[in-house]
Amino acid sequence: MSNSKMQIVVACGSGVATSTVAADEVKELLKELGIHNYNIVKTSMTELPNLVDSADVILTTNNYKSDEKPSLNIMGFVTGINEERLKSQLTEIFTNLQNS
Repeated sequence: MSNSKMQIVVACGSGVATSTVAADEVKELLKELGIHNYNIVKTSMTELPNLVDSADVILTTNNYKSDEKPSLNIMGFVTGINEERLKSQLTEIFTNLQNS
């Protein structure tokens, strides 16, 4: 992982509004963590299955579980609910990925 960009997929219902808000929060967190080598792809839930194989981590605003990849519901970034817990869960995922 250290040589290639971390591929982060952010998916919401339509692939537009909510994923943009959530992706901006994710970018902010990555900056705080000092992680700069990443690529964020925003998509819709219907397109998500096409991107799972290329993703390192899958973040959604809907209920979604992946057995193969780390995934997390990040709707809290949009609603402001449990944002701190969300940040610490994401920090763990990104740190693990970066060190793998």
